[in-house]
Amino acid sequence: MFKRLRWLLLGGLFGAGTSLWIRRQFRQLATRYAPVRGTVTVAGAARRVSRDLREAWADGQRQMRDTESKLREEQMKVSDRY
Repeated sequence: MFKRLRWLLLGGLFGAGTSLWIRRQFRQLATRYAPVRGTVTVAGAARRVSRDLREAWADGQRQMRDTESKLREEQMKVSDRY
């Protein structure tokens, strides 16, 4: 009789503890992936990627203009020799 009572109590405690632990984990998970936070995170990442792409494009354009002007100067020097 006491064995059954002991196992019943242990099972109940284990079940209640596990239930509370799962509930806490689920709430943390729900908070982490809530739509507002997810939207903010995705929007911020999209803004950062967009900004980085614009900066890379502008840097490439600057480098292209600089290289083109150097090549034109060299071509002018070579054509002046002849």
